[in-house]
Amino acid sequence: MNPPVTALPNPDPGRWRPLRIGLVDLFHYDVEEFWFRDGRLLLRGNNGTGKSKVLALTLPFLLDGDLSARRVEPDGDPGKRMEWNLLLGGAHPHPERLGYTWIEFGRFDDTTGEAHFRTLLCGLKAVAGRGIARHWFAVTDQRVGAGLDLLDATGTALSRDRLAEAVGSHGMVYDTAKTYRRAVDEALFGLGERRYGALVDLLIQLRQPQLSKRPSEAALSRALTEALPPMDQAVVADAAEAFRSLDEEKEELRAAREAEQASSAFLDHYRRYARIASRRRARLPRREHARYENIQRELLKAQTDRDQAATDREEARARGVALGERAARLAAQDAALRSGPEMRDAHALDRAATDASRTAGELTRAEGDWRTAAEAHTRALGRLATAGNRLTASQEALDDIQDRVAQSAAAARLDVPRTEGAPEPVLRREADETTTGRRRAVEHVTELATRAERAEERRGAARLRADEADEEAVHSGERLAEAEENVAGAGQALVTAVREYLSGCVELRMPGLPGVLDAVQDWVSGLDGPLPARTAAAEAHRTAASRLADRAAGLAHRQAATAERQRLALEELTVLETGGERGPAAPHTRTPDVRDRGLGAPLWRLVDFRPHVTEADRAGLEAALEASGLLDAWVRPDGSTVAADGHDVLLDPVGR
Repeated sequence: MNPPVTALPNPDPGRWRPLRIGLVDLFHYDVEEFWFRDGRLLLRGNNGTGKSKVLALTLPFLLDGDLSARRVEPDGDPGKRMEWNLLLGGAHPHPERLGYTWIEFGRFDDTTGEAHFRTLLCGLKAVAGRGIARHWFAVTDQRVGAGLDLLDATGTALSRDRLAEAVGSHGMVYDTAKTYRRAVDEALFGLGERRYGALVDLLIQLRQPQLSKRPSEAALSRALTEALPPMDQAVVADAAEAFRSLDEEKEELRAAREAEQASSAFLDHYRRYARIASRRRARLPRREHARYENIQRELLKAQTDRDQAATDREEARARGVALGERAARLAAQDAALRSGPEMRDAHALDRAATDASRTAGELTRAEGDWRTAAEAHTRALGRLATAGNRLTASQEALDDIQDRVAQSAAAARLDVPRTEGAPEPVLRREADETTTGRRRAVEHVTELATRAERAEERRGAARLRADEADEEAVHSGERLAEAEENVAGAGQALVTAVREYLSGCVELRMPGLPGVLDAVQDWVSGLDGPLPARTAAAEAHRTAASRLADRAAGLAHRQAATAERQRLALEELTVLETGGERGPAAPHTRTPDVRDRGLGAPLWRLVDFRPHVTEADRAGLEAALEASGLLDAWVRPDGSTVAADGHDVLLDPVGR
């Protein structure tokens, strides 16, 4: 546990001095602090207690920020990798671990009477099999244990994003060592990038093991020399330029010009050959692409025909339904007119018959149109299936052709110009010059010595070019670090964009958004596999689509049931409007009808209610008659009855 705020050390007046160093979930420590006194720290203990490991993980590592073993470990052993300090091994292995190392500096300002603090931190996350998965740095004016806690309420070390939230406006979190070193230099030293780098290199050189046990002026001088910055390349270049001969420059310039001309001629010829070969190779893909576009147009036309046929079929079906309903209404009207005592006019019956025949003709024509639309729809579906098969075959052929083109291009090395070897005239001319030189060497020993001196000068020039190459390598390393910093910034921007986009989605809700963001953060460091956000969004889309499909199926079923009930109600309404009567529905428990359907009629057609009987009483009487089987009992002319379900029924009419 961290000591209370009042027990923390106070800084002294003057320059910055170290006050504390600490480790959180590193090496064999959970949470540990070591305090300085007057800027000095004394670690005592037996061999193997971790004294060297504490210093290796704090100073000068927190001033340098380089995780390589040659910079972190005092002996520079490459086998001592940084991830071992987190994962350990042996009797205490960890599959995954996150830890921190930090140092606190402080100084007291006499003029203002204020105490100033600077805390440098480095967070490390290691995963078994992957090494250091991620690392980050921070510079803040907060103090660990007094405003800044590296552990949450559950005792777990903070992640990079949570550390950034904890630091807030009191500092900055960095993802690259270069920007972190610049921030440390600006916060504590103000030496500049070059002088600060030389200071850190000197500290690493002086930390070499056994350097203080066996003092050696030569070793100390060599260490200080290696820590000094390199000599200005401009001075070296001026000195080398003073010793370079003009003849050698002319010879090298002539050789370079001839090589450039030969290379340009070869490249022109090879570029022309590559264009012709590429055009020949691309002929087949272009032809297949034209076939693909034709098939796409045919497919679009087939889909349009299918949609039009479906529309025609639906219109014909609707017309058939409307004409059927109209025919039913006219038939019902014809039946009512023929059976009604007040509608016996023969001319009206003839007109109704004429309308019925006309309606039947229209129904026949509508059925013919519907069948024609159905056949057109079937043909459109066939053409669509054929076009789809042709599209699939064309796509497979196009993929195969593209594979063959890529293999042919790789075999022909179209993208790698072949520039090895010098032209034959140059080789012949160099051979002649070498032969002449050797003959002259046999005859003139003095000229041989002169050429030896010139060879020494060329060796100096080669050394100069080697130094320039080393300087270019250093610049390349810096550009690589800047590129890594840009990649880290792009990854952070991607995580932010994913968070904003997924948080703003309304219909597509993403369960477990923090876990998805952590997965995206881990993916950015390695780009291994597909983007986790895209995979999670696709899974959420599939879930939402399945849920909506189930809901649409339920609604379609309910719509069909409602349409069926509406159709039955319209049929009943039509029958009632034409003067028809609807008998009681047969009960579900009725056995097969055993009645002798001779003369007679059902009871409900033979009786009616008295005018004084109310609607409620009528409903009750009808229900009682239906439950007893008398409502649709068949009454013969002699007064006897036959029950609809074959049971005995007693009906005793009472005269009034």
